[in-house]
Amino acid sequence: MECPVCHNKMEQKLIRHIQEWKGHFVVFEKVPALVCPICKETLFSSKNVETINETLWSMPKASRTEQVDIYELSGS
Repeated sequence: MECPVCHNKMEQKLIRHIQEWKGHFVVFEKVPALVCPICKETLFSSKNVETINETLWSMPKASRTEQVDIYELSGS
């Protein structure tokens, strides 16, 4: 498939998708996606978007949790 942004050929990959939801960050791993190797535009199938949304709406118990460091760069 051609990238809608830069018109290069997109590649099928398994990616890590991070989504903010209700003040929390939710990480989805091994998500099939088309990714442009040049501009990094990422496209999901409608089925995968539906699965991500259903997971967010129901918030089942996560496979695991990770601690992340947060840095504020605003200078205030």
